[in-house]
Amino acid sequence: MYAKTPSLEEMIAQMIVIGFEGVKEGDKWVDQIAKDIKREKIGGILLTDKNIQNPAQLKKLNDYLKAEAPKGLPLIVAVEQEGGENSILSAKKGFSEIPSAARLFKTKDIAEAEDLYKKLSSDLTKAGINVDLAPVLDLQPKRDNLDSPKVQRSYSSYEEIVTTYAMLLINALHADGVTPVVKYFPTAGANLWNNFSSEEDVTNTWRFEQLKPYYDLIAFGKMDAVLISHIMQKEIDPKNPALFSKLVIQGLLRDKMHFEGVVFADNFRTSSISSSIDFKQRIIRSIDAGVDIIIMPNYFSENASTPLTIQKNYYRCY
Repeated sequence: MYAKTPSLEEMIAQMIVIGFEGVKEGDKWVDQIAKDIKREKIGGILLTDKNIQNPAQLKKLNDYLKAEAPKGLPLIVAVEQEGGENSILSAKKGFSEIPSAARLFKTKDIAEAEDLYKKLSSDLTKAGINVDLAPVLDLQPKRDNLDSPKVQRSYSSYEEIVTTYAMLLINALHADGVTPVVKYFPTAGANLWNNFSSEEDVTNTWRFEQLKPYYDLIAFGKMDAVLISHIMQKEIDPKNPALFSKLVIQGLLRDKMHFEGVVFADNFRTSSISSSIDFKQRIIRSIDAGVDIIIMPNYFSENASTPLTIQKNYYRCY
């Protein structure tokens, strides 16, 4: 007896992580997502604020959707939980209160930070979440104060501190069976604090030290997955932003840095990508560059379902 070889359609489905409306079984789009999971049209879900009311409700929602996944293909249940005032799993909704990366480093010692990240990880596990789009490995801009929005999501301007505190979160997640997706490779630039609202060229400001946390985590065997940024770094690739760049994903990340994990990409409909590149081309170019998993926060795009749009355009890459 041999295991069934997955079809191309099934393999494509595993590339798609999708967001949706609704908080419980019976909600229109929750049930639509459940059907797509059962029919092997998508490989995962992205939880956002519109899906989360409290821990008990979230656990019930995730259990319902995970039960629809085909045997042998566990559902990706992803969330972006870094900590900070705008946390998706917030204290107001009954989850642990976790400081932002910058405030955590400034106000907590290693042991205190470790305990807080164990609470964060426990919240995810109890809710049935198995992927966290965190931590941020970007280096802070230098000479910004702690209250500046430019620094809140990153630990420090020093790579050794970023690696140390990021490792605390990664270890906590690993201990509970949650996959961390570090970000944003090779840096997010201003997109880290402007919500991906502008095209960013970091050629003149980027420094090699930004890669040091990635090198360290790869060397320690702690980097399972990475989220690719949208920036232009013309010394690496003079023509393409990172998420469309074979030179960044294959040439730098995989060949030079020896990363063997999973490459994620998201924010395909933001102003951080040139308006001259339409949605379908964004999908095609990211897959062609080496992206493994595409995260979409919305079920529909351009009057068609996002899973169908991605599947149709995947074939154009091959």
